[in-house]
Amino acid sequence: MSAPLERPNAVDGHGRKTGEWAEPDPHGGLMVGTYVDGERHGTWRHFSAGGALRSEGGYDRGVLHGPWTWYRATGGLLQRGAFAHGDKHGHWERWTAAGTLVDSGHWEHGRKTGEWTYYDTDGSIRKTTTHRPRPPRG
Repeated sequence: MSAPLERPNAVDGHGRKTGEWAEPDPHGGLMVGTYVDGERHGTWRHFSAGGALRSEGGYDRGVLHGPWTWYRATGGLLQRGAFAHGDKHGHWERWTAAGTLVDSGHWEHGRKTGEWTYYDTDGSIRKTTTHRPRPPRG
């Protein structure tokens, strides 16, 4: 006999959120994902009040982890990047409302590193900067 499926927005015997949840955000939208032992875990999606996808990405035991993507109200990309246990980590990009890149570069455990490119509204490169690696915060 298999265990019964957990019902949405359930709490466990310790009063912690568990299983699939849908909960309102402060701006009238809805966050949808899974809780494990009272912490967000796995993929979560944020929907606007009108139902449009605003962001999606992962959590590892309550901490931002893995790739994330944010969308504009129009559906276009706003920014995309990843986290390593709460810190920005890896390649990140941001776009204007018109869909051209604003900037792109790498983060290493919450600090900009390497070459970053900044773009004009016509898509041409405005400037590049180089950030030296620094020891991790801690």
